[in-house]
Amino acid sequence: MYVALDPSEEIPHVEWLRATPGAYEWWYFDAVSDRREYALTAIWFLGNPFSPYHRAAALGRPADPFDHNGLFFALYRHGRLHAYHFSRFPIASVNAASAPPLRLQFGPSSLTQTASEYRLILTDVNANRRTLRASLDFTAPLAAPMDAEAPEVAPRHLWHPAAPSCRVAGRIALGSAMNHETEEIAFTGDGYHDHNRGVLPFAADIQEWYWARGALPSGGTLVIYHTRLTTGGWNTDLMLFEHGVLKRHDVDARCRLGRWRMNAFGLAYASSLIVEGEGIRANVRFRERLDSAPFYLRMLCDVEGEMDGISLAGYGIGEYLRPRGMDWALTASAMKARIVEQ
Repeated sequence: MYVALDPSEEIPHVEWLRATPGAYEWWYFDAVSDRREYALTAIWFLGNPFSPYHRAAALGRPADPFDHNGLFFALYRHGRLHAYHFSRFPIASVNAASAPPLRLQFGPSSLTQTASEYRLILTDVNANRRTLRASLDFTAPLAAPMDAEAPEVAPRHLWHPAAPSCRVAGRIALGSAMNHETEEIAFTGDGYHDHNRGVLPFAADIQEWYWARGALPSGGTLVIYHTRLTTGGWNTDLMLFEHGVLKRHDVDARCRLGRWRMNAFGLAYASSLIVEGEGIRANVRFRERLDSAPFYLRMLCDVEGEMDGISLAGYGIGEYLRPRGMDWALTASAMKARIVEQ
């Protein structure tokens, strides 16, 4: 996983997407409310790797990423799924501008960037006829662009931590087409945004990965990537961002896995990550499972540790992915059932 720090990476790579077999690109947002009652995740996909499109790409069949888009939104309350939306839109209703600033339009929903703010407008109906209307602003601190060296060889998987420390504010309305009742939620909390792109299949390069981010009281964010490659080795990236600026980055951090747990699908994963790197020691404890699948977990997490002898503590969201499980026929069928055609 190559870490890209260039802000110009944020826009959709339209020509590259359509010229690269198996290409994917997504914009990820998450947030945890101030009192930790609610958490949310929103993801915009071009070339959605979590749909049966992944199998087509893995087999080398041609596919236009814009025809395999996806808009995902999930709201969690007290560690449990509260609302779930995963929709695919006709290619004619998808608009992605390849010039800055970032602009995406999927049907009636939009993602726009202005200076250091990202605005998410979400309008959707899920398979249970539950409606979603939301307006969320992710505001990141203004920061000078970070120095970045271009890789000598184009990476197969690229990760851009575009806005690791955000304040999030907005409103979420959940309704039912059956009884016309509406639940209104005012949301404020700490959030995070990153951007990924690469070439499928994941399983050709990655056996499994852990990712976690924890918001710190100082306004900083601790991010950990722990990845096992198909070559058999592990890579651990430990990053500390302060007000959106990368202050520490240890690509040779050491990581130990905690006790094993298993979800209802038999997916085994470590309950914690103990990571040591450049002046930082952190223990990430995975808590409630927000989303659970045969190949993937999204979890709330707590972060404890110290930096240069000073204690630090925070909380956020983590995930575990084992890509091989995405190739199973039963998994692909189940994922197709969860994606609504709009």
